[in-house]
Amino acid sequence: MTALLALVTVLAWGCWIPVAQIVPGIAQHSRTFYVAIGNLVFATFALFVGGGHLSFGWQAFWLPLAGGVVWTFGNYAAFRSTETIGLARAAGSWTPLNIIVAFIWGALLFGELDHLSIGRSTALGLGLICVLVGVSFIVRSQSVQELSAPDAHGDTDVNVRIRDYRRGLLYAGVAGVLWGSYFVPAQWAKVPANIGNFPLAIGIVLGACALALHTGVPERLPVRHTAVQLLAGMLFGLGNVALLGLVARIGTGVGFTIAQLSLVVNVSVGIFVFKVPAPRSHAARVALVGIAFAGVGGIAIGALR
Repeated sequence: MTALLALVTVLAWGCWIPVAQIVPGIAQHSRTFYVAIGNLVFATFALFVGGGHLSFGWQAFWLPLAGGVVWTFGNYAAFRSTETIGLARAAGSWTPLNIIVAFIWGALLFGELDHLSIGRSTALGLGLICVLVGVSFIVRSQSVQELSAPDAHGDTDVNVRIRDYRRGLLYAGVAGVLWGSYFVPAQWAKVPANIGNFPLAIGIVLGACALALHTGVPERLPVRHTAVQLLAGMLFGLGNVALLGLVARIGTGVGFTIAQLSLVVNVSVGIFVFKVPAPRSHAARVALVGIAFAGVGGIAIGALR
């Protein structure tokens, strides 16, 4: 059962963002809104199928709900980052940050680094170095030639392109911090996965509504495009329930780290499907090297929690 939960988590989390982004021309706050609705549909289904009893106490309901709001704003940042610098670079930047932030929360709130030996402390330091090296490769993977080449609209303003690229990396950093934090309230609540996921899904919808009020009303999509966005939300919900069940079985550190192996799926789709950066290009090779370093470091950190 543990292996099945791990496989479902990695595949679902590796596929839901590519599915959400596969239809071009949709504003990112609209994608976030429809994904939130799809996730709520799945969470409702999982609650009834699991036969759990929903409690409205602050620990069982309101804590996961708050985590859902945090997730929504992280999701918007992830979508903006993906739109700006491509899925491969964006996911390669936010994934190691997810692990580091979750590791920090585990140390501060749950005492997961208490009594760490010298050997494990050394391994932790090496893991952090790997992550930093990996992120530096990812940041540098966009060459000057790419930044100065005309884009789809014929824009050759290098300063504008560099500014947008840096903004994309900033969005990825925000996603890394928020997505590394959203599951902490649900973990603190200590409720079964199918129960904790429902208030978390409500929080995600509330966050999406707040985001819509700030950035604009979600656009009305054709039925086919709406179905695609809802499917993406359901895939995320499936991965989220599987992750909560996985964490309950094998612990936060190992479970969350396994979930980040979805990076392999994200990067593969980003390079070979969306072709950002272009397959076999120098930028793609540099990005892959950086992602490998960051992934190894992140896994080492997560295993030490």
